[in-house]
Amino acid sequence: MENQNSGKLVEVFSGELWQVTMMQNILADNQIQSYLENSLMSTIEPWVVTAGGFKTVKLIVSDKDYAKSLNLIEEYNRSEPLEDTDE
Repeated sequence: MENQNSGKLVEVFSGELWQVTMMQNILADNQIQSYLENSLMSTIEPWVVTAGGFKTVKLIVSDKDYAKSLNLIEEYNRSEPLEDTDE
């Protein structure tokens, strides 16, 4: 009998901890479960995780949510920043 939760895990985004956490929140708002890979090591020794210590944290989702996750991330990246309305 095959396990229903046997989907593969795939990376959809990588970056600094604050960037990846923001993307994770966007996915969570759209009912997509995800987890961060290397979130602790990226703050302790980022140069050990990747060469130069850049884009050390990875956002991981199930392969069944891959396309939807990429669409949400791309939509966020294409969006215009909100204008400051302070007077």
